[in-house]
Amino acid sequence: MNVAQLAVDALDRFGEYKSSYFEGRWYTNVELMNRWCALATLLKEHSIKPGDRVVVMMQSCLEVPAAFHAIARLGAVIVPIMPQLVAPEVRYIVENSGAETVITSPELAPKLVEATAGIAGFRQILVFGQSDIRGCINIQPLVESATPIDSLVDRQPDDLAVLVYTSGTTGHPKGVMLSHGNLTSNVESVASLFDLPRDYRSMMVLPMSHVYGILLIYLGALMGGVGTMLRRFDPTEALQTIQDFKVERCSLVPTMLVHLINHPEREKYDVSSLKIVSAGSAPLSEEIRTEFERLFDCRVVDGYGQSEATCALTAYRDEDDFVVGSVGRAIPEVELCVQDQANRQLPPGQEGEICVRGPNVMLGYWKNDEATREAIIEGWLHTGDIGRVDEQGFVFITDRKKDMIIKGGENISPREIEEVIYQLPEVSEAAVYGVPDDLFQEEIAVSIVPKPGQQPTAEQVRDHAARFVTKFKIPKYVLFHDELPKNSNGKILKRTLRQEWSPRPIKHRTN
Repeated sequence: MNVAQLAVDALDRFGEYKSSYFEGRWYTNVELMNRWCALATLLKEHSIKPGDRVVVMMQSCLEVPAAFHAIARLGAVIVPIMPQLVAPEVRYIVENSGAETVITSPELAPKLVEATAGIAGFRQILVFGQSDIRGCINIQPLVESATPIDSLVDRQPDDLAVLVYTSGTTGHPKGVMLSHGNLTSNVESVASLFDLPRDYRSMMVLPMSHVYGILLIYLGALMGGVGTMLRRFDPTEALQTIQDFKVERCSLVPTMLVHLINHPEREKYDVSSLKIVSAGSAPLSEEIRTEFERLFDCRVVDGYGQSEATCALTAYRDEDDFVVGSVGRAIPEVELCVQDQANRQLPPGQEGEICVRGPNVMLGYWKNDEATREAIIEGWLHTGDIGRVDEQGFVFITDRKKDMIIKGGENISPREIEEVIYQLPEVSEAAVYGVPDDLFQEEIAVSIVPKPGQQPTAEQVRDHAARFVTKFKIPKYVLFHDELPKNSNGKILKRTLRQEWSPRPIKHRTN
């Protein structure tokens, strides 16, 4: 088994055809496969071997799926990193994963040089393009002249394929270990939900460093179709692409739906080709769903997934009627139930923690056996999400057990931001939490108790945070209190802070 085999089998099944359009040029599936295999040759020449962890950090482009395929083909392990992360965040992932090689693009090379400086055992930064940064290797011409490799390293279903770092509630992100079996199972299960012609047209706008984007990479390789992609989501470019490329299907996060709904010139674009939009990565309000359907005259369906379960857990089949408030039913091969606090399964309609098991459940957390034991109990992955399942198997997510912020579909660890803010000498106590937001579904708020005699400002807090975390994680709302609400054990009650919060607080001083 090797997840790279999915694209090889699809090539045999579909034959050569124009499969991808990117930035003004068409590519056939055979042309792309040759490029992917040439990159594998280059990586092998740079001493990448089975089991090695290789960081891939780039904006969405054709080189990302090429890197994924090439690394998997060699039996090495893909470590995707969001390009928005700042150097300290990148450094932690590189060090924790033990990666010795990074594949990136010229504009990100300086950040990677900073992030990897002095890491024991780190060997090389491979760049798709010319970079003036010392120590970086431009592999673009080397790949173009390399002979495509024709071998594919055989892997076992439980061999590690991808190491995805996901934010938790305890500070540093945890490495989710996804195997070749995990990926293959999840992709094939999702693919079985749809009966699509080979020439259906799709648009890729999701970050390929996220499990949702990774799923779509392999799904496209397996199912064929004709696809285009954007380097990053831009509402105007997305509307233009839907019109020009005649996009029929795409996957978006709720924040993107909001941007497209509110685009000031939306009506000037012909989006009549759009048939189905799949939403995920964050809760989708019924108001946003129905408004998008009305304005774009298409079907919008919700889904539910988790990095620890490879990606997809529930979905709607094309023939399913939409059930308001539901994220669909469990996909094939996924067994889903609701459990109480004693880990006992509950009957339909009763609320508890959503738990799943199946071939899509992760191997565990990288170098963190304790967290793995807490997450997987008697074979069941405990998602940390609260919900219920009805008699027809439709799943409803009602709350989150974990103290996680989900902003624009991205998981953000409150603890990580709190640890940064606590470094300010003027801060006595700090609590970071999510609050409602029309655009991102959740925004980041921090409540601070200053030390006696100190008066830090909101701008000071944000400037400090910007030194250590990506812009996306900087708190939008900074509130100052005389004291924070706590329970009898002295634990800060973030639920109370969320309940008391409003955009125009009355009780609290803000800047």
